[in-house]
Amino acid sequence: MPKKVRLPIAVVLALVLALGIAGAPGAAKMAFETTGPHVDEIIMPIIKEQQARRIAYERGESVVWSGLTQPEDIDRAKAMPNSDMTMTLGFHMFYLCFNMRKEPLASQPIRQAIAHCVDRDNIIRTLFKGYMLPMTSFVPQVSPFYKADVPVYPFSYAKAAEVLDKAGYKLDPVTKVRIDPKTGKPLAQMKIFTPTYEVAATSAELGKMIADSCQKVGLPVVPEPMDFPVMLDKIDIRDFDMYVLAWSLSRNPDFLYDFFHSSQDVEAGYNNPGMRNPEYDKQSELLRYASNLKEAKAASDACQMILAREMPYVPLYSRPYIDAFRKDLVTGYVPMKGFGAASYNNLWTTLNIRRVDRSGRPIEGGTIRWALSEEPKNLNPCVASSAYEQEVLSRLNDSLMAMHPDTLDDMPWMARKWDVGVWEPEPGQKGTTVTWYIEKGIKWSDGMPFTAEDVEFTINYLKANKVPRYLPATQDIAKVELIDKYTVKVYFKNVSYWHIYSADLSFLPKHIWKDVKDWKGFEPWKEPHPKIKGYSKLVGTGPFILKEYVPGEYVRLVKNPNYWRLKK
Repeated sequence: MPKKVRLPIAVVLALVLALGIAGAPGAAKMAFETTGPHVDEIIMPIIKEQQARRIAYERGESVVWSGLTQPEDIDRAKAMPNSDMTMTLGFHMFYLCFNMRKEPLASQPIRQAIAHCVDRDNIIRTLFKGYMLPMTSFVPQVSPFYKADVPVYPFSYAKAAEVLDKAGYKLDPVTKVRIDPKTGKPLAQMKIFTPTYEVAATSAELGKMIADSCQKVGLPVVPEPMDFPVMLDKIDIRDFDMYVLAWSLSRNPDFLYDFFHSSQDVEAGYNNPGMRNPEYDKQSELLRYASNLKEAKAASDACQMILAREMPYVPLYSRPYIDAFRKDLVTGYVPMKGFGAASYNNLWTTLNIRRVDRSGRPIEGGTIRWALSEEPKNLNPCVASSAYEQEVLSRLNDSLMAMHPDTLDDMPWMARKWDVGVWEPEPGQKGTTVTWYIEKGIKWSDGMPFTAEDVEFTINYLKANKVPRYLPATQDIAKVELIDKYTVKVYFKNVSYWHIYSADLSFLPKHIWKDVKDWKGFEPWKEPHPKIKGYSKLVGTGPFILKEYVPGEYVRLVKNPNYWRLKK
């Protein structure tokens, strides 16, 4: 039976103490500056193999070894005398997904019983040496929308058996398999798909552990590891019983609509379990179109409670961001709640990181080397989607808002302030407006001014061209109004608290992109700048400029001399 459980902070602190890590909950807060950058150049060698990245870090050829997940890597980095480690709670969710369209998993008691068979503590201890955190809700603990008191299905064979017995799934004393009360026959075999690729080497073991536990209560569950692309194809066409994968979630819980609303139960849609619950649809719609934070929180809480009851997924564990830095080479890396110290989402490390001298004192200027684990194949901001491309692009562009690294609260950035209001698209119909007040004096990296015209142009360009990457953000925009050179007002067709984020995009320089007809084929990192020698048309407002990209070898970024947050 489910019960309400509040995960003790001791679980988190035990991990922190075991690692001796800074930047974790309870650790001293690291100061950060809103000005920078403090290095002249970042060279990003492309090193695809994990062992090679480790060697580069140990030799000092990369100042960071980021996103550590394997226990042996964490232990190795921890043992290095010149290595400093940071940990923050993350937005990852590793989960077991059920296909609710198929029997017997269409049965709620079956799903609940399987949930009781998942021994999270043993999984984390056995497979990850304790370097994971148990997860029981569908919203990560780090999110301000996390609901701590959702019903939890604790690991218990007795409770699993009780749920099955009560629902009429009696155990055959001979075969040791439960009998389906609807057919009078033994339950059909249920397979757990697990991916077979390097970073998920533990997935096959995880699938076996869950399957073995289920068999102990008479559920015929077997693991089936398979090639990752094949597995994804099967999931897309809904040809699965169960599978183990992970989502990288976000601060805001708007993903609850995409993952479980019945309208998303389409081929290749995000609603892989096939959940169709009218009560949930209503609450996730209220969440998506909430007019304020209070409404959004209430709807998010309701969604989490329904999901805990229906159990389309079993949340398993969350991976903290564990990053290692060469403290004899650099300082100023900032652990950011939910994103880690080395994530491309972390503006603060990009601005604050500095070299150090032999005494460990910060030095201005110079070059640091920061390894990339994969090729950034496309740097067109309308097309680029992978994390490896964002590792480059995020350092070339700023946003209207920033997130505070400790609280994740919205901060004014390229917009000094913003107003949210209401308008009537049609008589009796309400929509949201967001008015942005742009900071004066911001320049593109080629020296041209960044103004509200660029914001207006970008939104209209992305919407007119139906750029897929930005469709979720632009589809509800009715129009954009240029108030003056530094003020722009965005009108949305409907009311939603989340529209404030839909209008804060990766902006395009109007003076470059106004002539771009083929947005898919444009290669701005290769195109020469029309006026400035040595510049590409990959022009941004961020702290760095792309100076050189040698495919297969390295990316070279240099300090943007026109950066608006640069101390002159």
